[in-house]
Amino acid sequence: MANTSPQVAELVYDAALELLTGTVGTEPAFRFVAYSGGSRGHKANVSSKTAAEYLHGQAGTLSSRLATTQTKESHGHYTQRGGTIPPGHYTCHYIAHHAAFGECIRLLRTSDATAIHSPFSAHPIPHGRGNDFFIHGSGSKGSDGCLVPANDSERRRLNRAVHLFQGKVVLEVKNVAYMLPAELFQSIG
Repeated sequence: MANTSPQVAELVYDAALELLTGTVGTEPAFRFVAYSGGSRGHKANVSSKTAAEYLHGQAGTLSSRLATTQTKESHGHYTQRGGTIPPGHYTCHYIAHHAAFGECIRLLRTSDATAIHSPFSAHPIPHGRGNDFFIHGSGSKGSDGCLVPANDSERRRLNRAVHLFQGKVVLEVKNVAYMLPAELFQSIG
């Protein structure tokens, strides 16, 4: 009897470790650093600054590490960069020619990534983030929640693996920091 169930490849992004791992098809396992949020992965930040200089910019702020931090702009300039990609599961879709990112992977959230499900909150926490996350290369802006691999050859290898895989590729995002709703702080005491 033939197996008719579709194949599923599983990737995991650990936001606290900034580490993407997993396997897709017959490709050797993936294990590489990927940045998310606060402009991390910005080409100038990655290539020309020391780690200390890098951490003193937007990428070093607490808000840049929170999944609840939204991107804010005023008159075409950022007033706040978006934080880390929210936790949950995302399906990966290969895109050959994105207008801004070129070859990349679009991450479409599933139902568990529409809000943050926290043991510290009776209700899911709305993160206010869109459904416009990608795995893309380092560029002039860096990340507002997208995943930006530190190693571009590994990013291209992942693109190829997702493109050639004859099933569904699912990315689980875990260990993400977030802001609790204000009403939780008011009820203490």
